Amino acid sequence: MDAYVEAQMASLKIPGLALAIVQGNQVAYARGYGQAGPGGRPVTPQTPFMIGSTGKSITALAIMQLVEAGQIELDVPVQTYLPRFRVADPQASAQITVRHLLNQTSGFSTAIGRREEFASDLSDTAIESSVLRLADVELVHSPGTTHEYSNVNYNILGLIVQTVSGQSYESYVQAHIFDPLEMRHSFTSQDEAMQDGMATGYVTWFGIPLPKNIPFNRGSMPSGNQICSVEDMAHHLIAQLNDGRYGNVSVLSPEGVAAMHQPAVPTGYPDEYYGMAWYIGAIDGVPAVYHGGDNGNFATYLIMVPEEKLGIAVMINVNGSNVLGGVHQIAGGVMAAVMGRQPQPYKPPEMLPKMIGSVVVPAAVSILWVAWMVYRFIRRRKQGLPARRNAQWILWVVVLPLLVDLSLLWVLLFGIPMLWELPLSGMAVMFPDMFMLVIGSVIALAGWGVARTALTLRLAKS
Repeated sequence: MDAYVEAQMASLKIPGLALAIVQGNQVAYARGYGQAGPGGRPVTPQTPFMIGSTGKSITALAIMQLVEAGQIELDVPVQTYLPRFRVADPQASAQITVRHLLNQTSGFSTAIGRREEFASDLSDTAIESSVLRLADVELVHSPGTTHEYSNVNYNILGLIVQTVSGQSYESYVQAHIFDPLEMRHSFTSQDEAMQDGMATGYVTWFGIPLPKNIPFNRGSMPSGNQICSVEDMAHHLIAQLNDGRYGNVSVLSPEGVAAMHQPAVPTGYPDEYYGMAWYIGAIDGVPAVYHGGDNGNFATYLIMVPEEKLGIAVMINVNGSNVLGGVHQIAGGVMAAVMGRQPQPYKPPEMLPKMIGSVVVPAAVSILWVAWMVYRFIRRRKQGLPARRNAQWILWVVVLPLLVDLSLLWVLLFGIPMLWELPLSGMAVMFPDMFMLVIGSVIALAGWGVARTALTLRLAKS
């Protein structure tokens, strides 16, 4: 298994990785691989990593604790607990329930869930502010009808935790989850995590991992900005696999844990369902409960095989197109090795060529178009302009090229973000190589388009 993990790290150029395996109510194996940062500091099981959307299970656990304490009901409107909560449609605002948020069936889009992801708000009101900014958002589905994954669902749940408990989200999680589960290297503060030796995050630049700091946003804390070590996530998995118990402590009832793992709504993929912050389906034919998480420069994957009382946590300190899907495939390979199967090497996701192609092709077309227009302009200038420059000439030489410029600019600035369901600001953080292709093409198109038009009209007047 170590050889498999190290081979995948070398293949994908992953600087550092942390792995933990849970069997029953024990951490059976925990190890760090590679480097936690540019200085060569080694990764250990206690090294904190950003855990991305796997942290949604922490928020769901907090909500279910408050349900069992009689402070929250799942099937009442969110406005019961957050009277100021609004979306653009007043009727829909009153229909969204707590359960809708947990099951990702509120009607929010994936794209709107990424609007806040790369912001930077460290204020005490960050979570509340991010939720109040939803007041102008149009839902893409009627509440309760369709599963669509959106980070804002869990940010709203985080604000409910704050409001109902009377504590900040961070304080509640520390007191009711991190402390009882002995998650001693888990944090809701990046500064505190760095003092504890948090790993440095990397992004890939055309396949080369480069260290990069990503803006930290407290507003997105409930949906995936928590910071934990792999050893601590193993403790979390033990509680999930053992009816809410870790050692002599219970953080949730068996019924509460079962509700979180209950397949509630189909995700749209064959035989896969979403519960409460967990996917329920199969990995290589093995019934499993699982969830992944991505930050701009980290990625995490958690797998549970309830029938085997088996849990696996894998964290890496890099993200980008070069490693897309890598962490969940490595986690699946570890699961295969533990269960006596042959782990498979990394295979790029089927969507990866389409994603890269959706950027590379428009960028290449834009650059070729600019080069062709430069050639045509130079040639036209050498040949001289026709004596009669009528409306047809203006249309052909000035207007049509401008329309092509604008069409390509729309594809680059709006079409690609719509296809990726990621704003350009998010692309700049997570996929800087792809972002530079887009922006470089935009600058070339816009710059030459303006210059070409001005020079052509100037020549036409001479």
